[in-house]
Amino acid sequence: MFQKILEFPEQLKTGWEIGRRTRNPVKFSKIENIVFSGMGGSAIAGDVVKSVLGGSLPVPMVVNRGYDLPSFAGRRTLFIASSYSGDTEEALSASEQAVKRGCAVVCASSGGKVGRLAKEKGYPWYVLPPGYPPRSALGFSLGVLLQMFDAFGVRAVSKPDLDGAVDFLAKESRTLADLKRKDNRAVLLAGKLAGTLPLLYAAVDSLEPAGFRWKCQLNENAKMHAGFIPLPEMNHNEIVAWKRLPANRKYYQALTAVLLRSPYEHPRIRLRMETTRGLIAKNKGKTVDVTARGSSFFEQMLYLIHLGDVVSLYLAVLNGEDPTEIDNIHFLKNKLSQRG
Repeated sequence: MFQKILEFPEQLKTGWEIGRRTRNPVKFSKIENIVFSGMGGSAIAGDVVKSVLGGSLPVPMVVNRGYDLPSFAGRRTLFIASSYSGDTEEALSASEQAVKRGCAVVCASSGGKVGRLAKEKGYPWYVLPPGYPPRSALGFSLGVLLQMFDAFGVRAVSKPDLDGAVDFLAKESRTLADLKRKDNRAVLLAGKLAGTLPLLYAAVDSLEPAGFRWKCQLNENAKMHAGFIPLPEMNHNEIVAWKRLPANRKYYQALTAVLLRSPYEHPRIRLRMETTRGLIAKNKGKTVDVTARGSSFFEQMLYLIHLGDVVSLYLAVLNGEDPTEIDNIHFLKNKLSQRG
């Protein structure tokens, strides 16, 4: 798992090349909206692309994490089925509905039923390298998506942008993997979060995908509970719970607020982050600031995701857990399969 996570920069390049080689006859000029359907590690690529493209995306985009297709989806919808295994039942259910409604369907998987659907219907199929746990194959899915949108003329991230980000990430990745470095940021963060319940906060619509990714990776790799809510929403509810009370003394000391930050954050978000941190400290709560690195928002997003991935692996070691093991997910899938 450690080796696969460290491949993230190279995966981005490979994914871009897969996208470049795959014939996609969809005419973006005829598209009015986009539905990206996936779960878990296969869905986060859609979140990242939606955030990174931002105002460059000329049509609405929805990341769909469920069985049913949104009611608005139809013949002018670009439907992207993203399932690394190709057998994710939620994505398959939505895909079947997309076919019936005549959506412009595009598939991304390493095989499975999604791959068979693409071959049977003649849909564009971005074939991802097999043999990876989905959460460790994000670079492939993300590289494919970025190239796809670049080919559509949505050029928020170009090939030179990608190459620059890959070089930057590769350098940072080597630092995060070096256990001899006393300034290894991932090791230091893992030490601060070990034995705690991290509550992650990030800016809505920008670093929100990074915050959710941290939560998911802490869950699956480190076998830890973690919470995530974006700002400013957090300031309208959860902030009130940051009070040390006799009723919560058993768990309050275990909470750690993790603030994912970027030099590009909105000035009002910056003020909210700093005020929130001060309020938590005033109430004797623990906070950790994690500021992104990189020369562009794109690089900073990727950096925070990669940093969180590595932190989750070090926490798995500290927790005495195998990061590849997901027995609870297998248990659930077996139960679901028994009931059709």
